[in-house]
Amino acid sequence: MDFKMDYRSNTLVDKVEMSLLEYIKANMLVPGDTLPNELMLSSELGISRNILREALSRLKMLGIIQSRAKRGIVIQEPSLISAFEKVIYPYLFSENTIVEMMGMRIILEIGITDFLFKNLDNNKLEELEKIVVSQKDTKYQLTVEQETEFHRKIYEITGNNFVLQFQKIIHPVFEFAVRNYESYFAPINSRLVSEGKIVTHQDLFDFIKARDIEGYRNAIKRHLQPYSEFMYRKDL
Repeated sequence: MDFKMDYRSNTLVDKVEMSLLEYIKANMLVPGDTLPNELMLSSELGISRNILREALSRLKMLGIIQSRAKRGIVIQEPSLISAFEKVIYPYLFSENTIVEMMGMRIILEIGITDFLFKNLDNNKLEELEKIVVSQKDTKYQLTVEQETEFHRKIYEITGNNFVLQFQKIIHPVFEFAVRNYESYFAPINSRLVSEGKIVTHQDLFDFIKARDIEGYRNAIKRHLQPYSEFMYRKDL
């Protein structure tokens, strides 16, 4: 085995973790393959088994490996989402990080437009319409839950499970942002309403129902304008 230690890392456990990852890459191991046992690994790396176990536990948390009876340490396909789930706690994030995540949402929502229309059918359209109808009386004063319900259905219609899971993960961040930065969002929304520039879920649905992909693409940009203005405000 040819392990390459990364001396730029801060701790010995960091170095061992990187070495294990390099080994997996160098040997092109795939899910179902196994790593050498702990005794062999600790001997090869010249470290204690306690240090090795700590590094292995990190890989287990990332879903890259798992321990199986009679097989040892087995490589598995990691969930790209699970790592995010473990660290998504808005109070740990700086305002800049929250703003960056808002940018990701805008990019994502506009980017999935083609997938949304490609996977649209009458049943999905009816499900979306039920959501819009249920929100009819509060179109300008939607709760975070109502906003999320509509957009979750949009993600679901795209047929991309990763996109849907990602939306669920970042939901707490947007809930936190809307509720903690209300003084910024309220004036923006009020101005857009008074100028007749607000784009509601009903407006978005109308473009979807008409199968007007370009109309929808422009409308979703305007629907997300409050987030864009919040991101680029001068006092950030």
